[in-house]
Amino acid sequence: MLKLKGKRIISHMAVMLGLIMALSGCGSSNEVKRTSTTVLQFNGENITVGEVYLYANTIADDYERVYGQDVWSMKLTREDGSSTDMMSVTRQDVIEDIVRVKVLLTRAGSMGISLTADDREDAETETESFWKNLTDEQIEQMELSRDIVKRCMEENILAGKVYNKVIEGAGVEVSDEEARMTTIYDMYFPCFTDQGDGTLVRMSEDEKKAQYNRALQAYNTLISPIDETTERNVEALAAYYGLADANYVTASPDELKKTYGKDIADMLYTLEDGSYSLVTETEYGYHIFYMEALTDREATDRKKDRLERERRNRYFSNRYKDWLKSVDSSYSYEKSVDFEVYDSIVF
Repeated sequence: MLKLKGKRIISHMAVMLGLIMALSGCGSSNEVKRTSTTVLQFNGENITVGEVYLYANTIADDYERVYGQDVWSMKLTREDGSSTDMMSVTRQDVIEDIVRVKVLLTRAGSMGISLTADDREDAETETESFWKNLTDEQIEQMELSRDIVKRCMEENILAGKVYNKVIEGAGVEVSDEEARMTTIYDMYFPCFTDQGDGTLVRMSEDEKKAQYNRALQAYNTLISPIDETTERNVEALAAYYGLADANYVTASPDELKKTYGKDIADMLYTLEDGSYSLVTETEYGYHIFYMEALTDREATDRKKDRLERERRNRYFSNRYKDWLKSVDSSYSYEKSVDFEVYDSIVF
C-alpha cells in the first residue's frame, strides 16, 4: 500500500465509540450506479477507493505506531469464540466507521447543527496540512483533489458536532461514590507456609501465635509516637519483618469485599486517610491495614472516565441502530462492500 507521508489526518471524532478517527466518503450524490472505484454504496452514495484509502492509511499508521509492524499478524477471539485476525477486524471497522459518520450527517439538519466559520477555517487548515504531504502518485492513483479532502474534513467536523450533541443527553455523569477506588497497604502476616511446589500448609498453633505477636509488635511500632523529623514507612517495616506478600491494593468497595469479606471491607471504610487498622485476622493470617486513600483520586478519576465512556457508547449505540435502519435499511458490510475493489487497498 502507498504510505501517506508526514502529518496524520486530524479527526474531530476522537470520542466516537473509542475509535481513533473517522473519515467518510465525501459529498452527497443521487447516483446509485457503481463505478470501477466504488468500494461501498450507502444511502445512494458511491464511496470510492480513494476515500476509503485515506482513512485506512491513517488507522493502519496508528495501529503500527502503537502495536508495531507485526500488528497485522495478531490473532483475535470473537465473542462467539471463533478466531480472526487484526487485518479482518480493521478492514470492517474502516467501513463501519465511514457509515457511522454518514448516518450522523443525516441528523445534522433536524438537530439544527451546521458548520461555523471557525469550523470551516479549521477544515481548511487540516486540508492544507494533509494535502502537502501527498505525493503526485498518491493523488493520481487515488483520484484525489483538494476539494475532496476538504469536504471530508468538513463532514468529519460536522459529524463530530452531531455526536457530541447526541451524547449531551445521555446523562452519564458518574459520582465519586459510584466510581470510588480505595488504596490500602496490606501488611500481611501469613499463617501458611509454601512447600515450594505451590502447596500451602497451615501453620501450627504455636507458629500462628508467633505470627500474631509479630503483627502486634508491628502495630505498636506503627502507632507509637514519633517526632516531626521521623517518617513512618509501612513498606520499610514490612521489609523488616520479611513480609513478601505485603503490598498496596487499589480496589473498589465490591472488590475489597470479594477479597477480604464484607466485615473487613466495612471496617476498612471506617478508617481515615493515614490511619491503621487493629491487627485483623482472616482465614489466611493476620493483617494490619494502612488507609492510604479512602478515595484514590487518580484511580477514581480513571474509573469514572471509563464508566462514562461506556455509558455514552451504549447510549449512542442504541440510537444509532435505529438511525442506520432509517437511512439505509439494506446496508450490511457483507453485501454493500465490493471486496474486489476494497482488496486493492493492502495494509
